Formats: sequence, structure tokens, C-alpha cells
Amino acid sequence: MDKLWIMLTLVALSGCSSAFSKFYHDQTGGANVRQSSVVQADVDKPKLYYGVDVKADYIRMSEDGFELIGYSSFNASAQKEKGAIRQARKVHASIVLLYVTYTNTVSGVRPLMLPDNQSSTTSLYGNAYGPGGSTTFSGTAHTTTQGSQIAYMPYSVNLYDYMATYWVKMKPPIFGVIVEDLSTETRRKIGSNKGQYVIGVIKNSPAFRADILRGDILRKIGDVEVSDRESFIDAITRGAGQTVHVLIYRDGEEIEKDVTLNEESSVPEPPVKEE
Repeated sequence: MDKLWIMLTLVALSGCSSAFSKFYHDQTGGANVRQSSVVQADVDKPKLYYGVDVKADYIRMSEDGFELIGYSSFNASAQKEKGAIRQARKVHASIVLLYVTYTNTVSGVRPLMLPDNQSSTTSLYGNAYGPGGSTTFSGTAHTTTQGSQIAYMPYSVNLYDYMATYWVKMKPPIFGVIVEDLSTETRRKIGSNKGQYVIGVIKNSPAFRADILRGDILRKIGDVEVSDRESFIDAITRGAGQTVHVLIYRDGEEIEKDVTLNEESSVPEPPVKEE
């Protein structure tokens, strides 16, 4: 039980100062976003907001032009917001979304060694004799015996799952969609394994202005058939700065659009949703 108490104490103490840093997962490959030419927001004054739904917030942030650069995830006792803000400053994020979910309460008793010293007093009285005669004496003697006793201290610690996601504002993307692979159900519905499913459209991007919508399926961009993530990135990279022919599948019909893409930046197209 004492070991459990020590473990919880260490988690609480380390969590208050370094849990957001200790359990940080970088998504940039070690890049310093402060030195990136495609980050346009002030990264020195991060703002913290509480998130509601991780996936929905991911899409919303991406559509607003932000990119995820890392996240912290751990279980611990109650933490202070400033730990997440410090980590945001450290990685030069402009926004941090914080998620907190209660998981359980750990209770018990902790043995505590306390001093238990015993004191005693002895009274002295008597006569002393010598060549010059006799005398009477009296007094007291104090004795202290050192000891210890064990007391049991109850404790109760609430534990929480913490998730903090860190974001930076990006310059306009080449195309402007967030995509994921087709589900088995969607493949059956369209009768093909090829395509990328649009789960988000970045505001004021070329895709946004061309009225590409959530739920569309990208089939072809320019001369490149979009069959997976790699072909999607290849297609927009080839077409950067040009007006390209885009073929999408929507509500059982194939729709063709001409989209003028932005110039290529130094980073890939906006985040591709990973399952």
C-alpha cells in the first residue's frame, strides 16, 4: 500500500510540472515550426481552449487552416492548465485544445512512522557521611527513551485521462481538403477501391471556392488517378499553381470541376486523417 501511495504522489508531482512535456508526441518529424515559412500565426502567445470531441475538433481546426504538430496523452491526478500552455510555448504552438475525462478514484491508507518518545522522572533522597559530619540531599533525574509508532493516514486520489493537442496556423494550402481512405461500405457503394473520401474542406482554399464538399470522393486530379493517399499528394503537387480538372463522386454521380490550385508550399497538403 505504501508503494502505491508513493507512486501516486510521484505521478501527481511530476504531472504538475512535466507530464504534458514528458508524454508529448511530436507529429512534425522534429521540425521547428518557428523556422517554417508556411506558419503565419504568432506562435509565442498560445491560447488554450477545452475540446469536446477529438475527431470533430480535428476536422474543425483543419478546416480553419490549423495543422496538428503534436499531442500529449496521459492519466494522472488533477493537473493545472499552465502545464499545457508551457508545453505549447515549448513547441511553438499557437493553440492548444485540452480534453479532461475522469476515470477513477484510488483510495486506501498509508502507513506513517511517527516518533513516540517516553520520558520518566526519578526522585532522589538520602544522607551523605564524611569526616566533617553528615548532610542530607534530594533531587530529581529525567530520562527519555526514544521510540516510534505507526499511524495509518487515509487518502483518496481522483485520476483523469488527459489529452492536449497542439496546433499552428498555416498559410493557404495547395488544394485544401482533409481526406481519409475509403471504408469497406463506401467501396461497395461506388463499386471501386479507388478514391479518397473528403472529411473536411479548408475555408477559402481552392477546394472551398470550387464547392468541393464533405462527403465527396476524389477520383482524379489532373492526369493522376487518385487511388490512395500517395497518389492524392502526388496529384496536387504536380498541379500546384495550375488549373486542373478534378473528378469527384457525389450522391451516385460523377461531377467534373476545374480548380485553380495555389502555388506549392514547403510542406505537404493539409493533414490526411489517420485512423
